[in-house]
Amino acid sequence: MLLRRRPPLAAALALVLALTLWGQAAQAQSLVLSNLVVDNQSGALAARFGVALDSLTNVTDALQAGATLALTCRGKLSVQGGMFSSPTVASAEMVCRLKYDQLTREYSLVVPGREAPLKNQRLDELLRAGWSSLALEMGPWKVLERGKEYSLALDIRLHQTDIPNWFKRTLFFWSWDVAPQASYQLHFKY
Repeated sequence: MLLRRRPPLAAALALVLALTLWGQAAQAQSLVLSNLVVDNQSGALAARFGVALDSLTNVTDALQAGATLALTCRGKLSVQGGMFSSPTVASAEMVCRLKYDQLTREYSLVVPGREAPLKNQRLDELLRAGWSSLALEMGPWKVLERGKEYSLALDIRLHQTDIPNWFKRTLFFWSWDVAPQASYQLHFKY
């Protein structure tokens, strides 16, 4: 009788994990920023910009699988010219939530500052309507001083939310980002 030896379970799991990670890297999407400006809106300092995705494949798959996604935008305005550090003048964060309803087959997008969520059966149209013109309010305009140089750092991240902490800790090496984080800088003189 000939006995066949089975591969260890750990090796099989490692192979499945490697193939999954390789598949995610092959389908990598990127967040694309457009029209980044610093604006005075009725005395308030605001960073205005648009966000788009170069591909919707991963986002569509994640949403239809039941995930809730969040577009997190963090802005930090600093004074330029410091020898070792640039003091922060203003900072803010905004989170837009994106879901898919299996019953109505509609995508919904909650954007801060809008009373009702945007809804559409086409994801590309919904994202264009919701993310093409975003405003991140960073405080009063009077924090800017004439003649000084400033730098606006904007970090954008699209990631899964509502993941239990025990699961995050178990898979601490796993990235919950649907698209890699993007960072942008705008230098200007006021």
